[in-house]
Amino acid sequence: MADAPTDDGPNNGSLSPPTETPILVPVDKVAQLEKRVTEDPRGALDAWLALMAEHRCRGNIAQAREIYERFLAIFPQAAEVWVQWLEMELETDNFNEAERIFSTALISTPNLALWTKYLDYVRRRNDLNDGNARQIVYQAYDFALNNIGLDKDSGKIWADYIQFLKSGPGTLGGSQWEDLKKMDQIRSAYQKAICVPIANVNNLWKEYDQFEMSLNKPNGRKNLAERSPSYMTAKSAYIALENTTRGLQRTTLPVLPPAAAHFDGYQEYMEQVEIWKRWIAWEKSDPLYLKEDEKLPGLYQKRILYVYRQALMALRFWPEMWLDAAEWCFENNIIDDKPKTSDQKNDVSTGLEFLIRGIEANPESVLLALRYGDYIESTHQTEDNDKAKIALGQAVRAPYNKVLDTLYDIINKVKDRETAHIAQIQEAAKKAAARDNSSSGSDDDEDDEEEGEGSTKPAMDASAEKQIQAVQQVSAMQTKMLSKTISFVWIALIRAMRRIQGKGKANTEMGGMRQVFQDARQRGRLTSDVYAAVAHMEWTIYKEPAGGKIFDRGAKLFPEDEDFALEHIKYLHSLNDFTNARVLFERVVSRLTSKPENVHKAKQLYVYFHKYESQFGELAQISKLEKRMAELFPEDPKLSHFSARFSTEKFDPITARVIVSPAAQLRPKIQPPGLMPSIEQQQPQQPISIRNTPTPAPQFQPTITNSPKRPLPLDDDESNPPRKIQRNDYNTEFVRGASPLKGAAGRRLDQQRRMQGSAGGASYSSTPAPIARDITFLLGLIPRAEAYDYHRMNPNKVVNLLQSTNVPEYHVWKAHANPSQNPHHRNVSTDFGSYGGGYGNRDSPAPRVGSPYGQQKLVMGQGQGYRQSSLRPGSAGSGAGYEPPPAVPGQGAGGYQFGGLPPPPPPPGYGGYGGGY
Repeated sequence: MADAPTDDGPNNGSLSPPTETPILVPVDKVAQLEKRVTEDPRGALDAWLALMAEHRCRGNIAQAREIYERFLAIFPQAAEVWVQWLEMELETDNFNEAERIFSTALISTPNLALWTKYLDYVRRRNDLNDGNARQIVYQAYDFALNNIGLDKDSGKIWADYIQFLKSGPGTLGGSQWEDLKKMDQIRSAYQKAICVPIANVNNLWKEYDQFEMSLNKPNGRKNLAERSPSYMTAKSAYIALENTTRGLQRTTLPVLPPAAAHFDGYQEYMEQVEIWKRWIAWEKSDPLYLKEDEKLPGLYQKRILYVYRQALMALRFWPEMWLDAAEWCFENNIIDDKPKTSDQKNDVSTGLEFLIRGIEANPESVLLALRYGDYIESTHQTEDNDKAKIALGQAVRAPYNKVLDTLYDIINKVKDRETAHIAQIQEAAKKAAARDNSSSGSDDDEDDEEEGEGSTKPAMDASAEKQIQAVQQVSAMQTKMLSKTISFVWIALIRAMRRIQGKGKANTEMGGMRQVFQDARQRGRLTSDVYAAVAHMEWTIYKEPAGGKIFDRGAKLFPEDEDFALEHIKYLHSLNDFTNARVLFERVVSRLTSKPENVHKAKQLYVYFHKYESQFGELAQISKLEKRMAELFPEDPKLSHFSARFSTEKFDPITARVIVSPAAQLRPKIQPPGLMPSIEQQQPQQPISIRNTPTPAPQFQPTITNSPKRPLPLDDDESNPPRKIQRNDYNTEFVRGASPLKGAAGRRLDQQRRMQGSAGGASYSSTPAPIARDITFLLGLIPRAEAYDYHRMNPNKVVNLLQSTNVPEYHVWKAHANPSQNPHHRNVSTDFGSYGGGYGNRDSPAPRVGSPYGQQKLVMGQGQGYRQSSLRPGSAGSGAGYEPPPAVPGQGAGGYQFGGLPPPPPPPGYGGYGGGY
């Protein structure tokens, strides 16, 4: 590759310089992956997995084993990787290494896949025909189920365990001790399994039922009755648990949470966090009723701890989950039941274990470090002497020092990353410039090349400069945030040491808060918050003049920090040093307003000083301040500065409205046009206009309303009296009856009217309510008014006729009915023989007892429907008058249609009965 081929050289006679063949450097995939995992060990998860796969693919077992060790030191509960490592070792029959993996990972990683591998390994290494080997397998199953038998997906392990017991020596139903032992073991396994909400709990219950009934039916029924409630609870709990955890991804390969909502993966990550929280809350609600179960003590707490540990395998880098688990353990006094080492004399709190492991996983977490420090300070046994205070101070400083070291290291990495990125940008710019220079043309075009270089080089420099500025801005933002975080950690440590050792003295064992302040200044990266906090503690608690010196020192270090200047002014006011406070204020605001980009920083200083002068100063000074504020901040309302003199955070007397005339100022808002009021506000609808088409299509009008009822007119509004519809033919009036909504309903409507009046009314649509589809269709079938020119019926007489007509009961009518008189009668279908006959000469069942449709049916003619009626335009009887026949309880196909119901009255636009077509 170093030597170019001879036939790639220039052609004879060519004036162009010879071109060099680029040297292709082979890319080492392993080296690239190693670089990524070294620079970003917790974030480059995909690089870790690819590196493991690459070594295994190449057969480098030793290198792969070393990568597994490094990875699992960072992700100790990554069960998927533990399983891959086990498979690699078992493929080469390296049983010693496999057993070392089991001893390291099993207890700390309660994962089904890992424990299943363990059971498979134990069964592989032990022959079940040997009694001792079978006992080892039995102990392995018992050990596994004690650790993961609570999992909702552990049903397969329970089923395998029961099958293993059934395959053991002994005969079910026998009387030997071995038979009885086998029966007891199987019964105990079934009774434990059916109490766990797992997927196959139904199948296990059926098997348990068969098992008990096959041995002894009386005892079996007794045992089944005792266990049935637990089974039903587990069955329903599993369904609820599946609904609660729907969408959960139970991975043990944790990823770092995205920084904010606008970054990729944030929404998905937070959804997983919420699902895990729902599962934990579901377990805490005690759906299995284990909290008060004396037969299973501690099982309620064990289930919650198991879910916390499952969640922390997936959310290893989410500090809030670690703290939540620790706090729950502290509140419930959960003590670790794991085997103790020789140096552990007392029981270890499980909450403390969660805190320690959480800090190991998230050394940069300020939350866990501060909580751990508070735990040490509150639980450490100390005496009232200097030696005990020194020991307690060292113990408390440990978690603080660890998080501070981590944050300082992150700042250094940010700086190194910035330097590397800038170097890459500059190197790329140099290569681009060299490539442009090497791509020059012949000697005849040298002048054009010089012109091109002069125009291209500044553009490339500007592009590179923009990229460098972007990198520097991002680095500056990250550094500023980290410096702020570091400063507040120092403040928390200073306060803790003050509580333990007092103000202390620097460079002594009892250094107290002053020693911590000195250490903080030596390490650097402090903001003005540290100086302000220490100065306030020196003056407020100890009344030491050192507070003023610290403020003076901070004023030199942070001359343009408006927050620190404000705290300094407040400190001077607390000393009644008004002159120096005013001098400091003028000096700081002059420095800030001299630069246009810093004018906004001076606003809070002006606001504070204006408020102070308004309370304790002279009017001339107040007016000058307001004038200066109006010039510097023209966007503020003109009245805001004046009203700020007299207002507080709770009340402003200038903006408060004094009620002079309630009638004029508290008048309810008028209903805006275009909005529909609710049932209590809607006015009566106008009559529907007569349609010009004989068969109009159904009309639907979308409306907006918050009331499911039909609109009801306002009864009590004197300005809007109820409308009266005039009946022209008989000079009578139809007056709307009293509203049925009286009593409680009326009071509710009145209350709603008052509330709407005081709140300015609600926003509803005033569009008339749409006509129902069926009514619109019926109106389309009725002939138009001009098509009817015959006798009109008197509605009063029709009503009297209906009232005086004697309608017999259905069974009486049926008993006297003579089917032979009806030429259209047909035999009743045998499918409805129990009903005794047709309903309205149809083969439908008779109306149910008590139905108004069977007792109020009137037939005004026999065999006379609309087709034979003289009312039909163009019928044979259209030349003569029509006299309705007497109402007799007939049977024919005539009478009213629609099941014997009287037709509904037409809308007012059609005239009604006695109106005029």
